[in-house]
Amino acid sequence: MISVLIPVYNVENYILRCLESVAGQTYQGELECVIVDDCGKDRSIDIARDFIDRNNSHVKFRIIRHDHNRGLAAARNTGIDCACGEFVMHLDSDDWLEPDAIKLLAEKQQTTDADIVSGNALAHYADREEMLYEPDYGSSMDMVRRTIQLTLDHVIWRRLIRKSLYTDNDIRAEEGVNIGEDHHTLPRLAYHARNIAKVDSVVYHYNCMNPASYMQMSKGKINMPRYRNDSRSIRILRDYFTGKDSDTVAELDRIKADFERNMRATAVAAGDSGCYAILCKEQGVSPHYLTSRFRYFISRCHGLTKIVFNKLFG
Repeated sequence: MISVLIPVYNVENYILRCLESVAGQTYQGELECVIVDDCGKDRSIDIARDFIDRNNSHVKFRIIRHDHNRGLAAARNTGIDCACGEFVMHLDSDDWLEPDAIKLLAEKQQTTDADIVSGNALAHYADREEMLYEPDYGSSMDMVRRTIQLTLDHVIWRRLIRKSLYTDNDIRAEEGVNIGEDHHTLPRLAYHARNIAKVDSVVYHYNCMNPASYMQMSKGKINMPRYRNDSRSIRILRDYFTGKDSDTVAELDRIKADFERNMRATAVAAGDSGCYAILCKEQGVSPHYLTSRFRYFISRCHGLTKIVFNKLFG
């Protein structure tokens, strides 16, 4: 059996498309869909219940309800806890699957005995579509090293994952880290994977047009909620790999330093002195906002001078 895990919170405009894409899977093996109700305030679950009542596909749908809103990370964990399948596939409730997604991933798993099988995704923006290719990882440790980076390579969706990677190694998303919670989850799963594989097909559609999604959360000019979540994820990974792999720990230290420096630079470029001061305090560095702002303007002037010079004499 394969379990598709869908966390649901305030997605009434998207949930039907998501569920229809699961019911329409061409995979003919045992397939269940675990919907985790994280206590939203709209009609998402009503729509889901109505869909389940009308469902005549081979997919077994069920709804698990939280007692109160606990966030995306907790909903991911609840899905894992309640999944009956040997393999799980995470599907965000505003996204959807290609009809052959699970069939292609399952066939690749059967021929490779992989613990993680991934596919490509198509990101949908208001003005364009962008292909998200799954990299060619040379090994499980190569996947670890690349997915600890702060890129979209670490997403937990678009993958078939052996459930025992979670349960045998006590790997869970940290509750409360709801933006990029997969950043501290996938590298730990990959570390324990004996074998990984991929299919060169689009299996997943990533919706980038939901203004209420966690990825759109921001506060002021700087996305502080996402900054704090990413910082926490880096610390979780560093703690996990300490004593396991020194190279990964060293790379995480570099990622942390670059990330914090880039966030301070973003605050300076935005002219947000208040946010800059908060970042400096949380990062334990001395605030030199005026100096940094001056250097920023000097660099901008230098860049403009080069552009003008190249246009005139280049």
